[in-house]
Amino acid sequence: MRVSEVISPDYKCSEGAITVKHVLIKCPKWSAEREELITPLSTTSVKEVLTSKTGGRAAIKMIQRTKILDQFKAVVEQEEGRTVEDKKEEEEEPEEEIE
Repeated sequence: MRVSEVISPDYKCSEGAITVKHVLIKCPKWSAEREELITPLSTTSVKEVLTSKTGGRAAIKMIQRTKILDQFKAVVEQEEGRTVEDKKEEEEEPEEEIE
């Protein structure tokens, strides 16, 4: 199965469109995450990364940390100690005026 390229106004990278390979292997924006999670796998093959248990977990963690996919943002916030309820409360609180 091939995943097509996506051009997103929320994702700015002059190096290429959002593809699985670009995000996991090439994008300079995510080099720190890649160095920690993908590089230890000793492969630059997206297929090898995604078809191994360790690689799959690393790819998921990387996608969560980059917050590229909105559906993973809640998971990341929970891991960071913020719940969906906390976020709603923050949005509902009126802003304090600074004197």
